[in-house]
Amino acid sequence: MNYRLLIRIPTALIVISKMLFVVCLVAQAEAPAGLPPEVEAAQLRIKLYQGQEYPLQRRVLESKIRVAKARVESFERQREEYDQFTKFQHSAPLFGQIEFVKIAQVAAEEELKTLSQEKSLLERFHQDKVRLLELELELARRAYR
Repeated sequence: MNYRLLIRIPTALIVISKMLFVVCLVAQAEAPAGLPPEVEAAQLRIKLYQGQEYPLQRRVLESKIRVAKARVESFERQREEYDQFTKFQHSAPLFGQIEFVKIAQVAAEEELKTLSQEKSLLERFHQDKVRLLELELELARRAYR
């Protein structure tokens, strides 16, 4: 008879049962029983804001800023290309296209400026938002003491 199998099976079961026990302890520690719904909701709002909403908003804004910068650079290159055709004395070929590019460049620069300011405001008031959520949690806890 192969005794190694008899030794390995119980140790594997012990390791698995220990892992399940730890998972159960962690799950109970994260969601303590008996909390009022308002307190639990306030805790979840803080957790969701810090773990999901704020990082997502930052990533979206950073992505939009990269796209806006690329647009601005593209319009600058287009404008430089079209500028070589404006050297004529009596007329400017592609005048309509040149004006379109100039307006599009201004719009892209304004969008970039707005997105940069929006990101700056998001980062500047992040701690205030977290503090507000913490105060709401504290008020919910006090209501149930």
